[in-house]
Amino acid sequence: MVNSDMAETIRGLYYPFMRQVKEYDDTLLSLGDWWQYITLIGRVNSQSLSTTLIEDMVATQSHFRALQVDLIDNLVEENVRKQKLDCDARAQVAIDVLNRNLFERTADVGFLAKDEDIRAFLREPSSSEEHRKIIIERLNEYTKKYSVYDEILLIDTQGRVRANLDQSYEIHQAKEEPLFRETLETSEPFIETFRYSSFQSDRKVSHIFSALIRDDYQHGSAPIGVLCLCFRIEDELKQIFDNLVSQDEVIALIDQNKQVIISSNERILPTGRKIHESAESGLFLLELEGEDYLCHQNKAKGYQGYSGLDWRVIITRPAKKAFVQESSMDENIFDLKDSSIFSQRLLDITEQAETVVHELSLVVLNGKIVSAKCNAPEFIPVLEEIRNIGLLTQSVFKQSISDLRNSVVSSLLNDVEFRAFLAIDIMDRNLYERANDVRWWALNSYFRDAMAQKTQNHDDSVLCDQLKYINSLYTVYTNLILFDSNGVVVAVSNEEYNNLVGQKFPDEEPMRLALVDSGSQNYAVSNFAATSLYGGMHTYMYFSSICAPNDNKKIVGGICIVFDSTPEFQAMLHDALPRDDKQQIISGAFGVFTDRLGRIISSTHVDLLPGERLPLEVDFLGLANGERASVILQFKGEQYAVGAAMSKGYREYKTTGDYQDDVLSLIFVPV
Repeated sequence: MVNSDMAETIRGLYYPFMRQVKEYDDTLLSLGDWWQYITLIGRVNSQSLSTTLIEDMVATQSHFRALQVDLIDNLVEENVRKQKLDCDARAQVAIDVLNRNLFERTADVGFLAKDEDIRAFLREPSSSEEHRKIIIERLNEYTKKYSVYDEILLIDTQGRVRANLDQSYEIHQAKEEPLFRETLETSEPFIETFRYSSFQSDRKVSHIFSALIRDDYQHGSAPIGVLCLCFRIEDELKQIFDNLVSQDEVIALIDQNKQVIISSNERILPTGRKIHESAESGLFLLELEGEDYLCHQNKAKGYQGYSGLDWRVIITRPAKKAFVQESSMDENIFDLKDSSIFSQRLLDITEQAETVVHELSLVVLNGKIVSAKCNAPEFIPVLEEIRNIGLLTQSVFKQSISDLRNSVVSSLLNDVEFRAFLAIDIMDRNLYERANDVRWWALNSYFRDAMAQKTQNHDDSVLCDQLKYINSLYTVYTNLILFDSNGVVVAVSNEEYNNLVGQKFPDEEPMRLALVDSGSQNYAVSNFAATSLYGGMHTYMYFSSICAPNDNKKIVGGICIVFDSTPEFQAMLHDALPRDDKQQIISGAFGVFTDRLGRIISSTHVDLLPGERLPLEVDFLGLANGERASVILQFKGEQYAVGAAMSKGYREYKTTGDYQDDVLSLIFVPV
């Protein structure tokens, strides 16, 4: 409940845009005026009656007036709260999804800076054109998998751009580019910048992740160059924005100077537009194109210590359309008194309205008795009219409270639906990275050479060391496994599985698929099932073939990465759950991932375990890819608002026929 000053401020700002609330307010005021007029007539024409009866009528009317003020304030506050909840959810989804994506880029730039092929290329004082073409092709292979980049640059310590992807123009000197010097001199693992760069001179701004390339990272040797990865931020944000806003809404990214840097609608909210200083949190009004817009902005929560640049996302919608009431809902969905989502103040208004109606009935009944005793039949019509006014007032209260109830329920359903979308979008994006990782590591030159030379007693301990090093950087995996063309394990990153070396790979089907397809873009994924490679727990494993150094059609082995699904999926679901004002997960809320058959992949509910079937009567499993839904339902004897979203893939992942595995995301919030 907000204090009186804040309530007055909220009402002053937003009440003018709430057409339906104003109509109820005007109707109640009109009924109050009519009640007062009828009471005055009764007072004038019935002098023989006791003044106590008139006073009772006036007292009952005053109760209605007080309740009317409280009701309208509550309607305004709850409508504003609904808008805040809805806008907050969408803006937070946008900035958090972007932030998670950018976190993956920080790992990419650090790992690629340690790529041995790149370092060998930069060690040469001057490379041949043939070697340059080979390294450019390697960079092209990288962007085929990590399609979030549209340019990669390799710069030596003299400021010469030795190789880059965009061949529409060549950059021979980078000394004048401030980013080059900043990266060369930094002690940080990477630098993230968003500004104009001569590396992409045809653009107003570029989003670049850069890192220092050293000759030997184990000994902290001297720098030999700089790596720059240019992120396709506008393309990325378009995908995010398109999923989150309707036709009338505008969403935009704001920088640390509170200026719009990327917008979904340049006409209404153009790049460079300054957002006023006071708009730090909560709802606020902003005039755009001569019209008032309801706005909300959010900053990233941070992910594994990364919060990126000091950016926010703002979402705006026309104020005159924002408060239009949704269509009516089923009145029997649940009882107000049994729900935890309605404020005590709303419950109090409901009870007080019933009390006032009861008071009015007593006043009318008493008035009829007194009129009969005092032989004042002329007062009977007055009583009947007051009774009618009371019934009309009660009807307005009932309808307005029903609208308020619908507003609260619809905001909750919108919220759980978007949270389900957030969870599944995070999963799709995360597993996209896993498919990229396994394909990229399969191109590792050392692995290709070693696997091709297995008949020459190559040192397997070095292979294990290489796998351990990669696994230390990418902690979302519990094991990285190399196997030869016969499916025999030759090296592992996790020493607990050393017993596998020399043995046939235990999961034959996806391993076999990896050994029959040599395309550098191809990969295979295991079913989500319990496996001895993950301690008997359920997980996904990603596979890709390893080809001979100079023959991309000759398969010499394969690589498997074991995804640490239990904590990773749990974290995704936890991040999507709603929180209270203290940022604690709402008591009783939980999330679930299932497959198309309803088998649980992950759950934050202690009684819902991977591999089991989710006992749910509502058919969410038939949702189309990318489709969302929400409903109030009973589950295990409790009532929940449930949001559902079916996976649709991300970029090339699950969208190009590469791999099919639909996952349903569900968010449960008790009501």
